Amino acid sequence: EFYTFSQSVPVVIRSIHARAIACAAFALSQEELGQHFPSQKKGSGAAGYVLDCVEACVSVAAVGMQDGENLVDEGAVDKAVQIMANISAFQHSLPRLFGSLMRGMCHVGMIRADQVEETFQYAEATLRGADKACDAQVGSMYTLVYEICRNKIDAHINYALDGFSWVSKSAREMPNAYCEGIIGYLRSVFLSLGPMDDGSKAGLHLSCCGHVADRLTRLLTDKPNDGSNADLAPISKIDAFGIKNLNLDVEEFQNFAESTGVPQLSECFEELKCLTGALLDRDLITLLNPENTAARRRKYPFLNLEKLGNVLDKYVGMGLSEKLMGSTGRTGDMLMMEKKDVNQCLRLIRSQR
Repeated sequence: EFYTFSQSVPVVIRSIHARAIACAAFALSQEELGQHFPSQKKGSGAAGYVLDCVEACVSVAAVGMQDGENLVDEGAVDKAVQIMANISAFQHSLPRLFGSLMRGMCHVGMIRADQVEETFQYAEATLRGADKACDAQVGSMYTLVYEICRNKIDAHINYALDGFSWVSKSAREMPNAYCEGIIGYLRSVFLSLGPMDDGSKAGLHLSCCGHVADRLTRLLTDKPNDGSNADLAPISKIDAFGIKNLNLDVEEFQNFAESTGVPQLSECFEELKCLTGALLDRDLITLLNPENTAARRRKYPFLNLEKLGNVLDKYVGMGLSEKLMGSTGRTGDMLMMEKKDVNQCLRLIRSQR
């Protein structure tokens, strides 16, 4: 495997190796002076203490490599990713480090022939402990990278959509500016994930896109007086054109997700796609009839009726001007409902709860 790591990683490994040699030399000299090491350790007692020393050094080094208590405030994704890659590279060097130490201790006579098997078993146990310590720090750094990304996404959404009017009165041909801004940020983040392993990369792609989809879904479906979205109040009013424009944004997010090559990434936006698609579907009232439940689920498998009802409570029905626009065909195949149509949809939804 190939790991992209900083110059500090070999320095840390050599430092631990030097400390282990010093510890082994001290233990050996004490044995020569008649010092007896307790036999709680498996195999050679002196070797066991050296292995414990190495395990502790690895644990401390993995923590020290982070050096990033201000990374969340700085928003330095590339720096956090590099630290994560450094710890991963350090972790994958541990078997060689432990093997080198065991060969050296056997060579200088610290481990007798009758102690070899038990000492190697204890070495494997300490290696697993050191490996778990690195795993914990890699997991911590992954969480930190996601936290940085999530905070940046939230800040962008809060800034771009603060005071945004979703009663649009007209359909856009291009995605909203906030959509392009978020995609631009995600693209830059994903390009900085080079040092990560493939599994972590895919996981972060899914986490970031899932968070974007969740924020937008909650903005659309949460009730206006619901405090669950404290940073930005949920949408209070939206018309058919606002839904149409949001649907265009969702398509743009899905196109970007597919361009990354991460399998199933575009599915993060499927619930929002189903919500906006259903509200634009001219057959919505028919699909909401109880006898058409199976057909509705086939067409919109991720549609949640409770959330659909919450959006309909905010729906601004069309007036005279919209009716005239509809008569000239300017709305295309988009569903535009009057207040009576909205009320009928709500009655059908409530009858199925």
